[in-house]
Amino acid sequence: MLMSSYSGSPLHPLYALAKELEARGLGASVDTSVSVVDAFLPGSDVADPARRYARAASFQRAVLRADPVSAHPWWWLLWPGERFKTEKAEPELTRLLPVEDTSDVARRMRNILILDSTE
Repeated sequence: MLMSSYSGSPLHPLYALAKELEARGLGASVDTSVSVVDAFLPGSDVADPARRYARAASFQRAVLRADPVSAHPWWWLLWPGERFKTEKAEPELTRLLPVEDTSDVARRMRNILILDSTE
């Protein structure tokens, strides 16, 4: 089982999501400068941050951004696809759930990673 290495406030949404991901057996990293949480399968080569982005399907990123209409914070999923490394095109963001639904976001990210790893 992974031990949490986050010293941030458990009430901070980024750290709360990272802890939820770890509770589901995933690795997680937080970048507060751009409000993102990356989830990855433990034991894979993506546990090393230098190798994490070698394959688009090896990690899943959640971005915390305000909804453009209501200004309420929402979790958005980043779908980099294959163009992420080779083109300067902006990756696709999909609005997922409100910030309060951290456990559902973690569950969905886990399911995406598991499905991607079986292909």
